Amino acid sequence: MRYQPDNLNYRPIYTASELQHLHQLAGKLSLAELLVTPRNLEAIGIEFIYSSAQLEGNGYSKADTLALFNMGQTAGGKQYSDAVMLLNLRRSYQYLLAQLGQLPDWLDFVKTTHSLIARDLVLPEEAGVVRRKHITITETDYIPLDDPQQLDAELKYLLHTAATIQDPFEQALYLHNNIAYLQYFIDCNKRTGRNSHNYALMNAGHFPCIYPQESYRDYINGLITYYESGDYRPSATYHISAYEQTAARYGTQPDIDIARPPKNQEPQ
Repeated sequence: MRYQPDNLNYRPIYTASELQHLHQLAGKLSLAELLVTPRNLEAIGIEFIYSSAQLEGNGYSKADTLALFNMGQTAGGKQYSDAVMLLNLRRSYQYLLAQLGQLPDWLDFVKTTHSLIARDLVLPEEAGVVRRKHITITETDYIPLDDPQQLDAELKYLLHTAATIQDPFEQALYLHNNIAYLQYFIDCNKRTGRNSHNYALMNAGHFPCIYPQESYRDYINGLITYYESGDYRPSATYHISAYEQTAARYGTQPDIDIARPPKNQEPQ
């Protein structure tokens, strides 16, 4: 099945009750606390980077990833490209943080993000620029556009449309699915889409979505359904679950009550 340009036309993705639920979850998560503390920035960044890499089949464990970031130590028996992927995702996360609080230039953000994510994974002349080769996508019969001029025009339309979407959760998933759908770049489109998803959330003051580990099948099924039918529903369900898990892990929790006997009272 060939590319369907109507898929890029915006239509509501989440239901009203789902959006209310997502905003309630966001209220339990403090982006300000994340941004003010370098330790938190690094810790959450590692979680996002690692989970994003896992969705690409990266073979590094969490311990391997920490050793790579903290000591520059690659993991024995693992592909060198896995280390490159993780380091590139780290650079792209740092770039994302540097753009927060600014009026988004979406075209520049997407192309720069891709150039960082794809560094040394594609040819230098293919990083951050329109694809000029035919590609196929595993697990689906979907056939993306090939013509560079059409790809350029569609990316601009996609990003212009995204900029008009008021709700950040709607905007985030629209960007995520359609950057992956358009396949503007020779590779690393999904990674670029995930960064764009979280940039949309964080620039609106919301905590990023940390993608669940071991969720590859649900994630890919959502995208394949979108590629083949234009139906957002499986991807929307996946991202709601992912944000619920993010809130459960990183949301503010009340301290436990601690009852100790007075100092002059002997324990029973």
